[in-house]
Amino acid sequence: MSIQSKRQKKGTFFWMNAVLLAALVLLLAGCGNPGAGAADPAAEAKPQQAAAETADTRKVKDAYGEVEVPANPARIVVLDIGALDNLLQMGVKPVGAPSILAAGDPYPAYLPGTDGIENIGSVNEPNLEAIDALKPDLIIGNKDTHDAIHAQLAQIAPTVFVETLGVTWKENLQLHADAVNKSKEGAELLSAYEQRAAKMGEALAAQQPTEVSLIRPREDKIQIYLTETFAGTIMRDAGVVRPAAQQAAEFSKDVTEEQIADLDGDVILWFDREPDAFAKLEQSALFATLKAVQDKRVYPVNWEYWLSGLGIQAANKVLDDLDTHVVHPS
Repeated sequence: MSIQSKRQKKGTFFWMNAVLLAALVLLLAGCGNPGAGAADPAAEAKPQQAAAETADTRKVKDAYGEVEVPANPARIVVLDIGALDNLLQMGVKPVGAPSILAAGDPYPAYLPGTDGIENIGSVNEPNLEAIDALKPDLIIGNKDTHDAIHAQLAQIAPTVFVETLGVTWKENLQLHADAVNKSKEGAELLSAYEQRAAKMGEALAAQQPTEVSLIRPREDKIQIYLTETFAGTIMRDAGVVRPAAQQAAEFSKDVTEEQIADLDGDVILWFDREPDAFAKLEQSALFATLKAVQDKRVYPVNWEYWLSGLGIQAANKVLDDLDTHVVHPS
């Protein structure tokens, strides 16, 4: 064999060994780092799954602390009329709600869209079995009325409670909105109400002062509803002036027939639940001496929203009555 042939053979072996060595290095590198060449589908799926799970729920702060609720609850049970009122106005229809006084009573007539909502008892006595049967994914109530059954309700579904009712109705609207993931809608409803009330206040300020009395005749007494009530907060927002005897920062006070002068005002608004209570008051000779009675400015208003509504729709209905009887009387 010539020297040139030996050199060619030696070169061929060298390059073959080099190629084999490079292939071996690549193979070993691939085995040692399986993620270097291609993505691991399982590894990619984990953060996506975690994100999806997080998006399924939200945290809401209620009267008891933080509550994890569905991001978009679909089967909501409410335990009071304020929550029913607010949710319906935000386009959310609960699957269950209570009657005001007795189980099975119709829902308040001022609320549209209650057809098909299952009755779950009364506000004061909700039926736990009826609630459980509806398989809710969210329950909304209030601590003041339902504290004793909170733990049982929380075993059925995530439960969001406001602290109390009445004077806190604006804060309750905001929490109800947050619970159903409609905080923006709740804020818009409250803003529209406040703008409307402010305009009414401006209109009243430009008129001769009109003192408005708010009373509730009952079978055995007469109640004056004061400033720390649902209706009282709305009257204040609208710039309505109350008589001197009705300006206390309290819920109500009882008066006897001898104190009937405390009922007087330029306008008297009244509501009752007992059908004959006002008729009895009307027969009183002292009642006939009141200025509003003599001026024929005594008007009935609906107890369902003045007393028991406690939501944004009820608040606007109260403004409607104030506009009719006080701001723009016929």
